[in-house]
Amino acid sequence: MQVSFSDHIAVLETFLSGREEIVDNLERRLFGSQGKATARNGDRESLADIFDACFFEAGTLPQHLAGLKGQLIAAHVEDGFEPARQDGYARELDPVDLVLRACDYWTTDRWPGRSGRIVYAQNLYAVFVLRQLELLSLRIWDEGIDRAAERLQHVQRLLDVLNAPDRSPCSTSLVRDARWLIQTAHGPLTRHLEPYFVTADRVSASLLESDRLEVHRAGALLAGGHLRSQRWHRAWQTGRALDDPLVVAMARSSSAMDIALLVRDLIPLLHAYTAACTQQNVRERHVLADAILQGLSADPELLLTRLDLLGPSTMLEELFVEGRSPGTERYTAMGEAHLECLGTYAELIGHAAAWLRQDGAVFDPAHLAYSPFGIVYGFCADLFANMVLSTLRSSPPPAFGLEDVFNSRDRLEEKQTLARNWERLPKGQGERDSFQYSREGAAKLFDQMAAALDARAARPVEPNASGFATARLYVVPRGAGAGSLAAGVLPEGIVTAQEHCLTSDASRAHATGATQVPANRMRADRAEGRFLACAESEGAWFGVSKVPLTVHTAVGKDALMTDVPPAVVDILRVSCPQLLVVID
Repeated sequence: MQVSFSDHIAVLETFLSGREEIVDNLERRLFGSQGKATARNGDRESLADIFDACFFEAGTLPQHLAGLKGQLIAAHVEDGFEPARQDGYARELDPVDLVLRACDYWTTDRWPGRSGRIVYAQNLYAVFVLRQLELLSLRIWDEGIDRAAERLQHVQRLLDVLNAPDRSPCSTSLVRDARWLIQTAHGPLTRHLEPYFVTADRVSASLLESDRLEVHRAGALLAGGHLRSQRWHRAWQTGRALDDPLVVAMARSSSAMDIALLVRDLIPLLHAYTAACTQQNVRERHVLADAILQGLSADPELLLTRLDLLGPSTMLEELFVEGRSPGTERYTAMGEAHLECLGTYAELIGHAAAWLRQDGAVFDPAHLAYSPFGIVYGFCADLFANMVLSTLRSSPPPAFGLEDVFNSRDRLEEKQTLARNWERLPKGQGERDSFQYSREGAAKLFDQMAAALDARAARPVEPNASGFATARLYVVPRGAGAGSLAAGVLPEGIVTAQEHCLTSDASRAHATGATQVPANRMRADRAEGRFLACAESEGAWFGVSKVPLTVHTAVGKDALMTDVPPAVVDILRVSCPQLLVVID
């Protein structure tokens, strides 16, 4: 889809110059008597139409620009970012949802006067414009990459106007740096993974070095926060400890892409951090260490001690492996690039681990009033929503932007107050808490990461720095029969991992001890990177889960799987060659 960057700049300039009129219309149409009734009925489509009308049907917007309504979203979907809804939502920043939340709160508490409603309408306006800026930040590469840096400055200029205190005295500055928008635009759930890597390649190929580094810093901070939160939610759901292998396995099963992209963000940060340490640039060193440590905390074991499992755990078969016929499987160009990133990362983290451990003392949550390590939220959109919902109250807490939430060093007492206020924000019936803060949890996570840094610093070049023996995945192909294996073929103490073989064939699952899973679910899980290998064989799908890597291999236990189709074995030879032992 051809999108005119300059036309969308003009659209947003009109929105910004017409801010007062748009805000007045939002307040009247959303929170007046008619809008109040629409919100109470939960009519999301009608509320979305009101937003579109207030922005795109304003008299100040020329007709040819009004026709661009929805074009940025359509182009985003055409790029491959098709929304994948979870519990009815794609986890994106949705102004309609914020309207419904406000009406629920005000109906329960008290409905404010116009001045209070105007404050909230100001923030709804900011949310709508910010989403347009997020989408526009991903269009800076349209029609070539040579002007990407210049176009990013145009986005920054518009963001500065949106946040200008003299233009918007009542609204919250959700984010100040346009370079962060490239990352926040990727926050919602989507069905496909390839577009994220396309964007990562574009960032590396086009932006100025300082801009690239800030995009990567934002990526490490946001990925670290999201993945830490995901693990906490898994622990609470299961009633297990944060470091329980099952909790870790569940969290990793849906985060292969996140960790793969996190590695790509950490590499330039580690390069810059190493230079800052060598040049004794203390300020730059600490800024970079803050981001790197928060990124590593997403999964200290995988990113620090068990680099031998990092490759298989981040394998995205649909993107990284190809084969035109059985036995010809190999890495794609994207897969080869991922392998190269893993090698570079291993070298850099081995070299930097001792420095990071030393700098970690500055960011130890045990000694800080507030630490990003302690926040549990879900998705980036949840943090934006918290900032807006905070303005529902007559005396909102001090305003902070997204960048401030992940800064471990400044105004910590005020951020502690902010976190406590976010914990008490209103939520819909049946909704879980959208934000929690735990100083104890932060300290526990940090201690785990510190121990992992010690292990990596002690063994800088060894893939397995855990102290556990390196274990293997033993696979018996279909037709070989595990019961007829000669004595001594399998190592002593090997455990079965047959339940982690998944098949859509009910009879084969019953006969072999594999787990039956519907074919459509297996295809979806394969696309999300939940399998070490997965293929359609003999009219049914068969896959090998990544769970054994965490519950068995990571703790030094060899694992056995049988009745694995040859097509799946061929993929395993590519996806985890160092771990695989095939018994013919």
